[in-house]
This record gives sequence, C-alpha cells and structure tokens, in this order.
Amino acid sequence: MKKFSIILSAIALLASCSAPSAPEFHDNPVIAHRGAWKETGHPQNSLASFKAAAEIGCHGSECDVWITADDSLIIFHDATRDGMLLETSTYAELTAKPLANGEKIPTLREYIAFSQQYPQTKLIIDVKSHKDPERTRAVFHATDKVVKGMNYESKVEYLIGYLPLFKEFSSMTDRPIAYLGRWKNELPEMHPDTIAAYGVKYIDYQDVHYEAHPEWVERFKADNIHLNAWTINSEESMDFYLASKFNYITTDYPALLLQKSSKK
Repeated sequence: MKKFSIILSAIALLASCSAPSAPEFHDNPVIAHRGAWKETGHPQNSLASFKAAAEIGCHGSECDVWITADDSLIIFHDATRDGMLLETSTYAELTAKPLANGEKIPTLREYIAFSQQYPQTKLIIDVKSHKDPERTRAVFHATDKVVKGMNYESKVEYLIGYLPLFKEFSSMTDRPIAYLGRWKNELPEMHPDTIAAYGVKYIDYQDVHYEAHPEWVERFKADNIHLNAWTINSEESMDFYLASKFNYITTDYPALLLQKSSKK
C-alpha cells in the first residue's frame, strides 16, 4: 500500500510539472480602451499604451486589428490614416510616418510579443469589420493563426462586430468571442432572442444600448451572458456599471476606474 501511494504521488507530481498553469489575471473588471492613452498621453493602440494599462493592473487591454492590402495584420483603430484606407493600403505606406511618440504602427505579432512581458493583463482583440465580409473572415483567420502560433490563446479574448460570422469564428477557437453590436445605432440582431439563437455567451454593447433597454440586461443576466460595456468614462457611469456588477467595463480612464473598483 505504501509503495502504491508513492507511485500515485510521483504521477501527480509529474502531471503538475508538465501541465501548463492557467494564467492569473488582475482581479478587476477594468478593460483599458485601446490601452491607457487618455490619462497618459500615449498614442492609442501603441505599445506604450498597452504597457501603461498593464503596469497599473488592468484585467485587460483592448486593441483593434486590421488587415492591409498586402495581408499584414496591424494594430490601429480608425479605418483610415492620413487619408489612406487601411484595407487598401500597404503596410509600408501606413507605417511611413511614425506615431506621435515615435513608435510605428505595431503588427499583431509585435503587439503580442510585447504583451508577453505582462502576463497578468489579457489582450482583448477587436477584429474590425471590413467593407468586404470576406476580408473580415480573412482577418479573423489570420489573427487566430498568429495567436495560436505564438502560443498566446490563453491570454486572448475576441470582439467582433459582424454577427453572421460568429458561428464560424467560434468553431475555430474556444476563447471567448463577444459581440459588439453597433456604435450608436441599434441593430435588430442585438436583441436577446437573436443572441440566444446564435449561442453568443459574451456581449460588449455600447452603454447607450444597455441604458435604452434595461430589460435586456436582466435577460442577459438570466441567460448567464458575460457582460461588458463601452466606453464608460464618466464617474457616474462607472459607479452605475460597477453597482450593476458588469463582468467587464471598458474605459478610456482605467486608472480612475481601478480606483473606484477597489473601493467596491
């Protein structure tokens, strides 16, 4: 019996050594919108803005990924830069001019490589909707390939704004994929019935939609939907969404929200 116990202990030790440990993320609901930029002066979506968000202890930092005309994955928010449409411009054209802090627009691979220094902060990747749905499909497939190739899946969550591709995307990864809905303008597909029909379990709507439909919030909570709200910048709104126990709160003022969340 003693020999058998020793064998079991040895097996357990080997298993604990070989199994990858799950990352431990900062325990708060704060997601820095495009990194911590407004409180710091760093360019949005820059490596510096991600570093600032990670160093103050945000649970996650959101970034936006596009695919260029020459199939480069870049981290940038707007659809254009200096009059150039990201989708129809090359990486060289878009990076000819540096960001305000001297950085160049980072590629997704560079962004992930940099964020690996800060394993307690998740990378929340917004896969931007392109004019052609096939390009939206292409950017997700390419992003998924890079994330998996860099062994970074456990530290990533996704956002999408194009619901028809949700089922395809969710079949490719077991990582959370949150549906964004639409900025300002409500879409019929944002209704809880449609969300349930698609099997979506993560929602990230703009605050105006939650406030227009408090009954949606109750329904989503009853359906065990993970709730995020963006972009929550006023103190009053921060207090409201903290009191409403949203899972994530996305903000341009992560330091302020962290201070408030620590008091709850």
